[in-house]
Amino acid sequence: MSETTLLIPKIESGIVIDHIPAGKGLEVLEIVHSYPEMRQVVATVGLNYASQKLGRKDMLKLQTHSLPGRVMEHMAMVCAGVSIKRIENYKVVERLVVAVPDNIRGLARCRNPNCITNHERDVQSRFRCIDPTSKRFACAFCEGIFGLHELSVIVPVGEHLSARE
Repeated sequence: MSETTLLIPKIESGIVIDHIPAGKGLEVLEIVHSYPEMRQVVATVGLNYASQKLGRKDMLKLQTHSLPGRVMEHMAMVCAGVSIKRIENYKVVERLVVAVPDNIRGLARCRNPNCITNHERDVQSRFRCIDPTSKRFACAFCEGIFGLHELSVIVPVGEHLSARE
């Protein structure tokens, strides 16, 4: 009989972000903590764990009762497919898998240097998913088509976030 050792202790209540591809955990944590309402949330980070599904994975445990939708949308840009579990009394009470977003608004820069979003401060980028399988997105302004991995993620800064929501 083999004994299983927990490398990160169970949490009584909070959010677990699991199945993060190895090497992306700190990037996901940076996204979570970049939102003003999430800056003070206590986080436990686990990096490079063995995973049957991914080979290697990262994991975050957050002492908060919920994640704002905007945070999950932002997370989907970095690593769609992560699972988010809400924990109460040490048990999973809700689980969802973060999917490739249908639309991305103000969370990425257009790769086209001539796109208006790269020249006008008040124009917020917008992308529409044209193929979720290949993760291809079209810019709403210049109509350029880009893979999700080609878009530069914009990490929000302080006061600008409230103006967007």
